[in-house]
Order: sequence, then C-alpha cells, then structure tokens
Amino acid sequence: MVAGFVQRRSIRAARGRERIASGSRLLLVSVVLLGISGCASPESIDLDSYDPAHNQTEIANYFRNQAVTMREKAVAQTTAAVRYEALFGPEADLVSGAKSLAHYYEQTAQELERVAQAHEAVDRNKQAPASVR
Repeated sequence: MVAGFVQRRSIRAARGRERIASGSRLLLVSVVLLGISGCASPESIDLDSYDPAHNQTEIANYFRNQAVTMREKAVAQTTAAVRYEALFGPEADLVSGAKSLAHYYEQTAQELERVAQAHEAVDRNKQAPASVR
C-alpha cells in the first residue's frame, strides 16, 4: 500500500514536472516570437523625397499634421501672452517672449504647409517640382 502511494506520487510529480517544462517551453517560444515581431518595424518614409514612386500623399499628410501641431502651439503662446500681459503688464519680457514664440510657431506652420502642398503637387503631377530636381 505504501509502495503504491509512493509510486502514484512519483508519477504525479513527473507529470507535474512535464507540465511545467511544457509551459516553460511555450512561454519561451512566446517571448521569442514577441521579441522577433517587436524588432520588425514598418517601412520608414523618406520625408525629404520628392520621388513620385514614394507615397507623396502620406508625406504631405505628415507635414500637414506637423503644421496643425505648430498652429496649436502658436494659439497656446498667444493665449499665454494675453494672460502674462494681464498679470505683468504689456512691457514684460514674458509677454514679448510668448508673442515671439507664437510668431515663430505660425511661421513654421506656414512653411510646413508649403512643403505639404509641394508633396501633394508631386502626387498630382507624378513628377518632382522643378525647384527640387
């Protein structure tokens, strides 16, 4: 009776070790597969390319999104300038700094918008603009 109990216990222990080993292998395979898939990156876009073979619409959208971000920053700085002016007066350095930064962001947004339009033109005409060739 004791011998049967010991034998069943050793069989259960062996099965438990097999399950643990199997689970460990499964976990290892999962980690390796996740690691490999994590290393795979999407195709990068050359934002400076006016080559019609590249996705010019996607490049234009990128620059347009950047222009929107710059405009949002310009609005935030304009709002800050108004608040600073109310707190510290119109001659405060914070006011002039915020206004300058708002102007810079707006100029940058305009430039990004021009670049986006140039990429859209390449997409429409299927050839690089003359100023870039």
